[in-house]
Amino acid sequence: MVIKQFGPPDLLQNLIDYTWVVEPNFLHDEEQIDTIMPLGHINIIFNYASNYMLIKGKKEILIPNAAIIGQIKSAKRVKYGRKLDQIGISLKPAGFSSLFNIPGIAVTERIMNVNEIDVTFHELYHEIKEINGTEEKIKKIYEYLESKMVSEKNSELICEMTTYVECNCENLNIVEMAEFFCISISALERFFKKNVGLTPKTYGDIFKFRKNVEDNVRRKNMQNYYYDQSHLIKKAKKFSGKTVNELKNVKKELTLQHLLNSNEIIDTDKIDQ
Repeated sequence: MVIKQFGPPDLLQNLIDYTWVVEPNFLHDEEQIDTIMPLGHINIIFNYASNYMLIKGKKEILIPNAAIIGQIKSAKRVKYGRKLDQIGISLKPAGFSSLFNIPGIAVTERIMNVNEIDVTFHELYHEIKEINGTEEKIKKIYEYLESKMVSEKNSELICEMTTYVECNCENLNIVEMAEFFCISISALERFFKKNVGLTPKTYGDIFKFRKNVEDNVRRKNMQNYYYDQSHLIKKAKKFSGKTVNELKNVKKELTLQHLLNSNEIIDTDKIDQ
């Protein structure tokens, strides 16, 4: 069982990282537990099979079948049901702002029914269910998202700021970032946290760890990219729920397997060619 990723069309490049699909599969008991890493995304998830749960301590909390999962700051554990059939839209911070005109901080560390944000996404959930073929479903999703785009003046600046952090995540300096955007440090941090849902430092830490995990070469030498072993151990445990050694031997967890195997993203512009 694999996750397929579909890259966005040109019009959505700054708003969507990718759309991912897990086609219908039945899971053995040992395959039903998964780890979700923070990747700097806000996700819309459409679930079409068994109910699935967020594991929080000893509690299991039902996740809506059409859900928005805001920015998360640490690894989360989920439990799938017997049958898995899902589609997810991984929004960049600027994408959430542009599509909903809502600041990212409003959904940070929250799991919400899409109806709480936009009832038309629930309509899309049902429309997708009736469409045959994965590529046809993806095309429908991107057509819908293009129709939802609004002219939001903050979106361009959010995109510029997140790009800056991603490019400088190895040694992010907030003073230099504020000077680059010609604003005060306090104004920068307020704007970033409100719209992205995370501070620049937290977003940078998440993106740096993601960058190291997704690259096979960097993952084998992760200690080279952190100040010391203790710092790396803390980041690995926080963002993946595992030690660095455990990340080398992930067998059952669907999402982590996908990240570690660096699956190719399918270009949606070439689907009809």
